[in-house]
Amino acid sequence: MKIEWVSYFFFFMAALIHIYIFILETFLFQRADGYKAFRMKKEDHEAAKPWALNQGVYNLFLAVGMLIGLYYVNQLEIKVAGVMVSFSGFCMIAAGLVLFATNKKMRKGAYIQMIPPLLGFFFLVFHVMEKIKAAGH
Repeated sequence: MKIEWVSYFFFFMAALIHIYIFILETFLFQRADGYKAFRMKKEDHEAAKPWALNQGVYNLFLAVGMLIGLYYVNQLEIKVAGVMVSFSGFCMIAAGLVLFATNKKMRKGAYIQMIPPLLGFFFLVFHVMEKIKAAGH
């Protein structure tokens, strides 16, 4: 298996996770017992529902951006693919870091959010290094 496919797998997983988060925040959190998924107090739930809805849509946009980037990888439109995947991936990582730093109860969620795109970039570096090495010979 070529190393770039490993990076694409992790980027695809990051997109799927963000689609799941979209569903969780946009639909499941909006239910009467939705506060349980986020370990929050029932009395805080009503105030947080609009924020969760907004955040869910944001996560969907990140997932769509990643999927569009991966589509352009397949089309060999490397510049467009690089911009879309990089922007979406770095936003996922940055949001995960913010969640990690600001909410100790949500650290597991932060790891789930940021590790797949981090691994995608990690393996992508090896792919780029292979290309540079091959071009030098």
